[in-house]
Amino acid sequence: MNNIRRFGLSAAGIAAISATVALTAPLAAADTASNGMTVVGSNFTTGNAYTINILTGVTGVTANVYDTVNGSNALVGSATSTDSAQASVQWTPTTAGSHHLWVVLTGGSQSVPTSGPVDITVADASTSTTGTGSASSLFPLIANLLGSLAGGNGASVG
Repeated sequence: MNNIRRFGLSAAGIAAISATVALTAPLAAADTASNGMTVVGSNFTTGNAYTINILTGVTGVTANVYDTVNGSNALVGSATSTDSAQASVQWTPTTAGSHHLWVVLTGGSQSVPTSGPVDITVADASTSTTGTGSASSLFPLIANLLGSLAGGNGASVG
């Protein structure tokens, strides 16, 4: 009976730890896409490069990607679509804040629409807290929790 009770308490302790880890883990966002334009990545920060893929519909079309931030438009880059009717441009944001990415498609044998827009929030890399962090501060809490669940005196570790 004593072993069953300890097992139940251990299972409860593991569940409590799992809930704590799940609640404190950062959520990862998927790629951001709109109207044939995809920005590959998540947790966008300044200084990191991201790929922007644009579906052009036909080959030989030039995709001109623009970024509007703080009221100013800037050309991110241009690429011509390949046999897959897709063009790709690299984007490395240098300014934190809200970025409005959009594409103007030109050329080709038919009229092609404008792709996007995609709105991205970029964090300053020097102040971003989207990293993995450290769980070392959780060890004493977990040890105390497990100790009290097992009927111990809750002595801390560390």
